[in-house]
Parts: sequence; C-alpha cells; structure tokens
Amino acid sequence: MRHSLFKLSLHLLFFICISCGTTQQLSKKELHKRITVLELENKNLKKDVQLMKSQVRILINNLPKPGSGTGGGVRPNNSGDSPLSENTAVIEFDNSNHDFGSIAAGTSVTHTFKFKNTGTAPLIISNAKGSCGCTVPKWPKKPVAAGETGEIQVTFNSKGKKGNQHKSVTLTANTTPANSRIYIKASIRE
Repeated sequence: MRHSLFKLSLHLLFFICISCGTTQQLSKKELHKRITVLELENKNLKKDVQLMKSQVRILINNLPKPGSGTGGGVRPNNSGDSPLSENTAVIEFDNSNHDFGSIAAGTSVTHTFKFKNTGTAPLIISNAKGSCGCTVPKWPKKPVAAGETGEIQVTFNSKGKKGNQHKSVTLTANTTPANSRIYIKASIRE
C-alpha cells in the first residue's frame, strides 16, 4: 500500500507540474524536496489511519454479541430499563459545570474537566465540539481504559462577547448514550 501511495503521489506531482508548464523548470533538487514533503505527509497519514483502525477495532469489540439479550443480536434494547452491556464505557465527570466568574472582555480562560471511565470497556472520545467557535475543547485521542481517568481542557475566548455567557461542549464517545455535555459560563465585564 505504501508503494502505491508513493507512486500515486509522484504521478500527481508530475501532472500538477505539466498543468503548470513547469516540468522543465524544476530541478532534480526541487523534485526531491517535493517528494520528501509528500513522503512526510504520507507517513503522517499512515499514523492517523493506524490510530483510526485501532479505535474501530475497539468499537467493534465492544458491540453487543448476537443473542446476548439485545433483541436477537440485531440491535441493543434501548428501552431504558435494561442493564448496561457487560462491556460498556461510561464517562463520569467530577463536575460537568464550571463558572469562570467575572472576566475581562477579550481575555481567554481555560478550565480542565476531569473524568473517569467507570465502565468496563475502554472509553474512546471520537469528537468534542464547542457550542460556538469561542469555546475550544482538547480531549484525549487515545482510549481511556476502564477505571482510568482523563481530562478535557476547555478554552473560552471572550473576544467580542458581552454580559453573561453560557456555553457547552458536546462529547461523542462509545458510551450509552453516545453524546454527553459539559458546561461553562462566565460574566464578561468591559
């Protein structure tokens, strides 16, 4: 696969050069520089693919087994009165709300939310999204083992904001339900 990606990258570079009319103007040194950049990008993409593959394997391993009390193995019974599967990730926060209090307009503030995986399966947070562009989360990209703790850092930028602000971060993970939220608030003073 690596060879075919490399070959594809070279062909792409060649066609780009032809379309720009710069094929003859490129020296061997310039071509080698471009190839080196493409190889580095290829290497980084491979790392990302490996991480995604491991996360998919964990998710697949955590799917309910056919006939394990999940309605014939087709879909989990989400009636709300059934116990969690024996192999489930559960995210539990020390505190899911944080009040920054009064902050000056134009400043950025950060809070770290601590959580624990109280389930029996590795917790994989696949996404974290702020309710607006002023709220930026950073979350663990690697699975958090059962019984282990983790942190989600949330930075709020008050630039252009006035008065009381209430924001949230929606986390998507291999939990039931798949989405959970943490909240921040602040009072912006001018």
